[in-house]
Amino acid sequence: MKLRITLAALAAAGFSLGASAATFEAQQPYQIFLVNGEKASSSAIREAHEVALNEGKNQLAIGYTQDYSTRSDTRVLNGDPVIIKLDNVPADAELAITYQEPLNYQLARQFLREQDTHLTVVDKRNGQTVDAEITAIPMPAGLNVAEGIQEYLMETRQAFNGRTEAAVAAAQEKFGDAVLDADAMEMLQHWWNAADADTRRAFQIWAIQQQ
Repeated sequence: MKLRITLAALAAAGFSLGASAATFEAQQPYQIFLVNGEKASSSAIREAHEVALNEGKNQLAIGYTQDYSTRSDTRVLNGDPVIIKLDNVPADAELAITYQEPLNYQLARQFLREQDTHLTVVDKRNGQTVDAEITAIPMPAGLNVAEGIQEYLMETRQAFNGRTEAAVAAAQEKFGDAVLDADAMEMLQHWWNAADADTRRAFQIWAIQQQ
């Protein structure tokens, strides 16, 4: 079976064109780990609480961390990551998460057991609730939480595919009307980035031979 889409076409279809004024906010004790498959913070010690969004489709990964320690006990709660999928973000949206904040350690533990059912997304411009798919996923192993979340999303075929209408239109104009499989595109990009230089060259040769 011949490949109809080159890696360049996949890359072109994987992002949206142009900047957007839309924003998303997650105040402490939540922080933003990922926005559309990319780390939300450029520093390992700096938390991100507000990010820019594309118009249209977006995916975010956020997490809860709060210190309820006392003089006699160390009580730091880390909630499982929460994935938020938004399909129709207006270009000027000012989105934020909202929830009833737990008042103490015990209530916080209870809250975190079903946090995805307690969170909503609102547009701060008018206070209206925004349609969003909100789900919790298992906490990944290792210290790099953002990378672990993205690996889990890739493995479970939930990773952001970035196929806004503008990106698809641009790819089709440049590369034709080949149908893009979002999951296949994400997996190809993942393994391409993970491959060494020799493997990439071998794949390029193979791809050219299939055309």
